Amino acid sequence: MAPAFDMMESDAAPGSSAGSSDSARAGGLNLLLQAGWYGAGFAAVLALALINLYFPFGTDQAVFFYGAQELDQGGILYVDYWDNKQPGLYLFYLIAGRLFGFSEYGIHLLELIWMMAFSLVLMITLRPHLKAPWLSALAPLATIGVYYAGVTEYELTQLEMIVAFPLYLTAWCCLRAVTLAETRSSPGVIVLLFFLSGCFAALAVLFKLLLAVIPITFWLLASFFLFRGRALTLVGLAMRFWIPGAAGVALPLAATLVWFWQAGALQELLWTSFAYPPEALASSPPAPKSRLLTATAFLLTSMAPWLLFTAIAAGVWLGRRAGDLQAMMLAWLVVGAALFLIQRFSWWEYHMLLLFAPAGILALCGIDWIAARVNPVTEFGVTGRLSWLKQTQVPAMLCTLLFAVPLAASLTGPFLAKTQKLFYGAEVLRQGLQAYHWMASENYERLWVGSRFLTEPDARPGPIYAFGSALVYPFTGRKSSHVTAGSAWEYYLPAQTREILDGFDSQEVPYIFVDRNDEKLFQLRPEIARYLLENYTRLKKDDSGTWYERK
Repeated sequence: MAPAFDMMESDAAPGSSAGSSDSARAGGLNLLLQAGWYGAGFAAVLALALINLYFPFGTDQAVFFYGAQELDQGGILYVDYWDNKQPGLYLFYLIAGRLFGFSEYGIHLLELIWMMAFSLVLMITLRPHLKAPWLSALAPLATIGVYYAGVTEYELTQLEMIVAFPLYLTAWCCLRAVTLAETRSSPGVIVLLFFLSGCFAALAVLFKLLLAVIPITFWLLASFFLFRGRALTLVGLAMRFWIPGAAGVALPLAATLVWFWQAGALQELLWTSFAYPPEALASSPPAPKSRLLTATAFLLTSMAPWLLFTAIAAGVWLGRRAGDLQAMMLAWLVVGAALFLIQRFSWWEYHMLLLFAPAGILALCGIDWIAARVNPVTEFGVTGRLSWLKQTQVPAMLCTLLFAVPLAASLTGPFLAKTQKLFYGAEVLRQGLQAYHWMASENYERLWVGSRFLTEPDARPGPIYAFGSALVYPFTGRKSSHVTAGSAWEYYLPAQTREILDGFDSQEVPYIFVDRNDEKLFQLRPEIARYLLENYTRLKKDDSGTWYERK
């Protein structure tokens, strides 16, 4: 059955020249209007993405960037460089650096390409699920556009947004396979789709193990849909769904394990993935409740007013008047929120990025549901010589613009705020890109100025160590004295802390830095404070933090 907004009715008699002319004119106008919608949607998201190309790194991104550089120079993850993140994120930064250069521009350019590919996939795959198929042009704006408009240096290029692409593809493969199974067609394609859903799920898990819960939820829902419609028997579910899906998961994960095994780092990978987390949770302080509130406020302010339509879509689904897509997205939203809450030792704002994609897609479904009910009102006034417009999508699009324009306009404030810095930065780029970074980030100028003494001829040579932002390493051209970069010191195990301090002695590390935002180190890690007091003198303290020199 054709979507409601795509149905064309002619007031002229069948076969009349006037009717044929009106139909041809309506068809051409429909194509033009849809092209306009998709072009505008894609251009809007691209513009929002482009203003972030040269955006400075936040604390986490500086760590990932420094680690990717170490890997590019021959280091092995978890052996020559250690972080508690899964390998997917470091592989992303490494590929970006090798393709486009190790810089803010290079990392963000790969993310831009990734997100624009995600935008195209959303536009294409959401069409069959909407009564107004062309509304899928708004999907990138409701998800990726919202992300690019509101994120700061601390949220940009975090894994929670990057994994939205493979997670969505996991859900879509399941939905498409369910549709084919219900029509009793293409058994080979069904198997392939479930296999691909496993591959995409494994890709997401390579970024973060905890995210495995979301694909599992998708598969359970897909199994319910198939069992509900009696499209497959239990044996059929196993043969066409679970076995191919498990094979899809196993293939990328097995390849990863084999690579680490050949590199001699398999034990370190397994320890970091499974042994380290419970030990770190036992010794790390829980996150303050205020962080939970700020993260929630970040989601609400970033997604407003889209969340109103998300709530409408949820209500429609609860009233059993929506399809399986909404069920998948609601499951993603609920499970993602639960995953955020159980990470009570972090509760960082960027964790909320995991909810942007499902919330935005549900918002689109909410707009689609409302527009389908308001559209007949707009068609009522199209009479006389303009009656042929009823055969077009003009009334429906005009109706939808009442919702789309205010929603898109809500992104202009953050967009203009970033653009203003970029335009001002364009003037001072005569002095170098550094001028823009200093204006756009609160950290770049203070850390650069505070660490310049290390580049002077009389500075003592050798590696340094920074408890805080890893930006000091590229700023000074020095390496870290330990395989950890120092930014996640709160989550280091006591044994790791002892290794770091022992390394200070064995390597006679000349300088140690404590960022001004990490001075709580002295209360939470008193053993480090005692060590610095006994073996180092305070060289200087300024806006960047405190530098210590070895006695």
